[in-house]
Amino acid sequence: MKDNNNKSVKRELTRAALVRATHELVLARGHEKISIQDITTAANVGLGTFYNYFDSKQGAFEAVLDQIRGQFYATLHGLRSPLRDPATRLAVTLQFYFTQIQDNQAWNDFVRFAGPEDPYLLSSDSDPLLADIQLGAGGRFKVDDPVLTHNLILGLVRHVSQEIRRGQLSRKAMTETTRHILRMLGLPDQAAKALTQSSWPLPPVAVTRRIEPDSAKMRA
Repeated sequence: MKDNNNKSVKRELTRAALVRATHELVLARGHEKISIQDITTAANVGLGTFYNYFDSKQGAFEAVLDQIRGQFYATLHGLRSPLRDPATRLAVTLQFYFTQIQDNQAWNDFVRFAGPEDPYLLSSDSDPLLADIQLGAGGRFKVDDPVLTHNLILGLVRHVSQEIRRGQLSRKAMTETTRHILRMLGLPDQAAKALTQSSWPLPPVAVTRRIEPDSAKMRA
């Protein structure tokens, strides 16, 4: 049993080293300029070891994205847990989404250098926004199709975020969009305004320092 535990820990450490090396190399060079051998060299493991964990270089990129997304949802869960009203939870979640999409340096740096198809895809199949819409449907919210409504909201969030980045909208658009979405869900304007003006304790977005891979490990 002890040997199995030791092997499990070793596997977790090796995978973590590969993910960390991938993250650092992408930030240093961009995804097109690194090879699997570069990753294994930086992680200090053999080339064949890589394929025990990932089928391709893209698989390693996705593991980094999953790690960042996991941190995103862990923080969001802590914010949402004390809240019971679906409208309040949705407002807090939207404001958190907007802030992270705009200011999460770890996410934005990586997607800029890794080039995923959707750079704003912080959402997942178990998106809490969908849970809020489903919880409030027929009561707090006037919604016929929660899934369609959820997809429309995500599309709006991405569009507004892109327009803010391009300088076409001010950051005030984040609050205004949240208010518009709440009204779209059937909340009176006064209630939507009150929810978006409340001072919810959103945590500051951590500013990450770009880590340059160790030059000795970078040599092929």
